Amino acid sequence: MSAPNKKSFSLLSLLLLIVIVALAVSQVSMMRQLSEAEAELASVRELYGHIRVTDAEKTIVLRIQDNPQRQNAFCLHIPPGRHYVLHVTEGSFPEAKFVTDADPSATLSMNAWRDGADIVLTYSIRHEGEGRRIVVHTESEELFDYSLQNWEPSTFPNESWFPEMNVQKEFDRDEIIYLMGDRNEKTQRGVMLWMEPVDKWQERRAAIEAKKERAEPTP
Repeated sequence: MSAPNKKSFSLLSLLLLIVIVALAVSQVSMMRQLSEAEAELASVRELYGHIRVTDAEKTIVLRIQDNPQRQNAFCLHIPPGRHYVLHVTEGSFPEAKFVTDADPSATLSMNAWRDGADIVLTYSIRHEGEGRRIVVHTESEELFDYSLQNWEPSTFPNESWFPEMNVQKEFDRDEIIYLMGDRNEKTQRGVMLWMEPVDKWQERRAAIEAKKERAEPTP
């Protein structure tokens, strides 16, 4: 019986090596393409808003920050059983920060969200002659179209402020969710938008009304 041909073994080894190298190159290429696809998906999620629900009991908010068509927008995930009111207020803002005890200028009970909701909440502040108004809406309905009553025209620019929601943020049942504030730097007049659990708002409203009654002069 003749001995195996060494040249034949060398050729098989070379072919096997070529196959292994080709598989390795293919694997590296697939991993690179997957990484690029994941980066592109993350970019799209950042532009258009995408929430990952990791806790079914939490309200989740994500600010959509880079999409020019939705530059003033928030993605909201509301679990079933949550009842919020949406507030807008105008007033004096000495600093560009949220006023935690603000008295709302207008309030809307968000009954439609009580069975759970995944929505995009969008707002805009629009010129109205020398005045301003804030318009707030979802994809399907308008929530506020509120004219700021005591706006003072100024050539100074407005400045806006937001909570840290460039990545999604989770909120417990009793937490107030501040969304945005906007004011004129010179006049310090501005507007604020926020969400508040109904139970907390009812308690706070009673305190506000009691404070007003104490402040009213006795006839």
